[in-house]
Amino acid sequence: MLILTKENITDYLKERMPELDDSKPFIISAVGEGPEEEDGDGFVNYVFRVSDGKKKLIVKQARDKGRKGGFAVPIERGFYEYQSMEIRKTIVPEYIPDLYFFDHENHVFVTEDVSRLKIIRFQLNKGVMFPKFAAQTAEYLAKTHFYTSEYYLGTKEFRDLTIHFMNHKMRDIFDTNAFVTRKDESQDFGRVMNPKFERFIRNILLDPKVVLERYKLRSLFITKGEALLHGDFHTSNVFIDQEEMKVIDMEYTFCGPMSYDIGYMTSHLVSQYACAAFRPFESEQKRKEFQAYILAAIRELYVQYINIFMECWNQDAKPIYQGQTGLQEDIAKTILEEMIGFSATSNFSRCSGEIGYPEYDDIKDPVQHHNAVCLSMFLDYKTIINRKNYESIDAYIEDLMDIEKIYKNNITEW
Repeated sequence: MLILTKENITDYLKERMPELDDSKPFIISAVGEGPEEEDGDGFVNYVFRVSDGKKKLIVKQARDKGRKGGFAVPIERGFYEYQSMEIRKTIVPEYIPDLYFFDHENHVFVTEDVSRLKIIRFQLNKGVMFPKFAAQTAEYLAKTHFYTSEYYLGTKEFRDLTIHFMNHKMRDIFDTNAFVTRKDESQDFGRVMNPKFERFIRNILLDPKVVLERYKLRSLFITKGEALLHGDFHTSNVFIDQEEMKVIDMEYTFCGPMSYDIGYMTSHLVSQYACAAFRPFESEQKRKEFQAYILAAIRELYVQYINIFMECWNQDAKPIYQGQTGLQEDIAKTILEEMIGFSATSNFSRCSGEIGYPEYDDIKDPVQHHNAVCLSMFLDYKTIINRKNYESIDAYIEDLMDIEKIYKNNITEW
């Protein structure tokens, strides 16, 4: 296997892409050398940006060790990702970078470089708003989920898809760490609590009601295979401007509960909401406007997802599913309950662990950083416990606002 470097990547590409203009030296950079805002916060892959002055490429190589930390990861993940992108490219081509080739021998694939757009996570951290983001995200998710589900595919075709994209080695990374918190040092599974916050978060994370809900959600994550998921669908994996959106980084792809993708994205929006309550803004009016935007995005993401999913259903669902009274309504309600649960447990994992996250780390004042984490934990606690009681997305959003109000009324330093 050839290990790609900035020194040998020109010859590698010239051999495989003779259409590139090699009259001048290629412009090459390794992702991770630039600022996080441009390169993202990934830990796993070796990624290069290459340009011949006209065409801009991403060259991504999977190795058996992660780029940061040197932890073991399955090398076949790159092929799963490339195939997953090929499938999504046929369904929602406008949201997927152009694909060029996959090299099995060297575990390399090449796609369009979409860095003309911005990673939305770091733009949201600055308070930048994208009015089309929620609708675009909903369309991307609803269509890719529906057209890879058994509601549309033949039963054998769907089962073959499920088996092919088992991807269990990558899923193992999430199976426990995303749903279980260690009680103490005697427990050798689950995510370790951040000692800085353990005194505050311990009673929340180990509350029997929370533990029970997280185990229920873990079971759903592992056993419920409804459609082909992105698997790691969060704001660092979305490139965007005011008109265009592209989705990247699908190496965790597998067939799972549709609610997981939408819930995982929602968790990052809830984090933005909690952080916006305490990070600096030009004015309180700007703060309120941004928080209102985030809540509107959460609402639109769910509502538009359901609307588009059902439009696809009405047009293309198999005859056995057409006209079944109450089935669409039951699916919508189930997705809402599960989405809220997956959002909450994702944020529990993110806020309570030792790995830093840009939304929170962007708050330099330690008191306000602490407040943002605490508020997120309260939001997640209340909503995971009540997830089956929400009759609408609006009721969920009202709870988010009420909990923030209560929290701010009960802290002494604000």
